Amino acid sequence: MAWSKSGYFVATQTGQWGAAQLGINLLSGMKLALWGSSVTPNFDTDTAYGTAPWASGESSGAGYTVGGVTLANPTLVGSSGVMAFDADNVQWDESTITSEGGIVYASTKSNRLWLGVWWGAPKSTQDGTFLITWHSSGIGLMTLVP
Repeated sequence: MAWSKSGYFVATQTGQWGAAQLGINLLSGMKLALWGSSVTPNFDTDTAYGTAPWASGESSGAGYTVGGVTLANPTLVGSSGVMAFDADNVQWDESTITSEGGIVYASTKSNRLWLGVWWGAPKSTQDGTFLITWHSSGIGLMTLVP
């Protein structure tokens, strides 16, 4: 099994809001790394970039650097009971990359996984621009009011 959905990593969420008080600042040091089809996210138990299953299967190729990129201009806003996390669109120019999804992680907090985003199918470039245009509502939404 490989990617089949997007989601928040539960162990990080409970660590952020529970007794561990991880102190992740979504407005600083959040990175996006690209992954191929060989990884199967477990949103309940996966905790950090660089640990299983996120220790192998990262995308590679011309134009891509292991570890991904720091998300530029992140924002966190709330409206109508929904919290939205967003940042600028991301692109890798002159790249040869294949990716089925990406992970957003806190590089300044032991690489804790925050959010996994599935593209819906593998996407590739061949000496082109790998462009991620985030949804107009944001990268990730949390409904806080039922």
